[in-house]
Amino acid sequence: MSDVRYEIEQGSLSQKVYAYIKALILSGKLEGGGRVPEAKIASRFGLSRTPIREALRRLEVYGLVRIKPRSYAEVVKLHPDEAEDVALLRASLEVLAIKLLTSRGTEEDFQYLEELARECEQYLENDDIAKTFEKDSEFHLEIAKRSRNVHLYELFEKLDAKVQLLRLVLSLPHDQLHRFVFQHKEIIAAMRSHDEAKSEQLMRGHILDQLEIYIPNPQR
Repeated sequence: MSDVRYEIEQGSLSQKVYAYIKALILSGKLEGGGRVPEAKIASRFGLSRTPIREALRRLEVYGLVRIKPRSYAEVVKLHPDEAEDVALLRASLEVLAIKLLTSRGTEEDFQYLEELARECEQYLENDDIAKTFEKDSEFHLEIAKRSRNVHLYELFEKLDAKVQLLRLVLSLPHDQLHRFVFQHKEIIAAMRSHDEAKSEQLMRGHILDQLEIYIPNPQR
């Protein structure tokens, strides 16, 4: 029984450290290519290296850090040249997902997405950029999940870390980020009216217009 309790406690500690390091990365406080300061994190939480290493292994599987053999962990850096490739792939998958959901979606689906959109807006208004990115990611992943295409959703999950890193490369000004976050409701409205053409157009623009701020005239 005590072993089970120990595992639960370790899991809880590891989850807290995972969320903390992830927030540091998504807020830009830990930059791509930089080392994860394990000693400082251990001191902050009063922990041994074990739960920190567990958290880092999870982040490596997710795709945000790279653990050097018998050494240290560093934040993955997305090269600017990769940004357009990631955005174009994301746009293609997003357009397919929204097309499926527009034709198959229920009022329950759209209400749930509206709640995620509201939460995303609230985090942005509170200037919590890391949480804004996480909630935005959840919004787009949920569209894929509710498209009822399991394989499409699996592709989204695998691409998600690259999308998060892409956001850091783009480093959108606050006013631009505000504009894109508040586009979610317009996208939901188009899906709710089952207007596939408008839904696809809005989603493609939502993804590629962000890229255009950084790379003029990306491939469309």
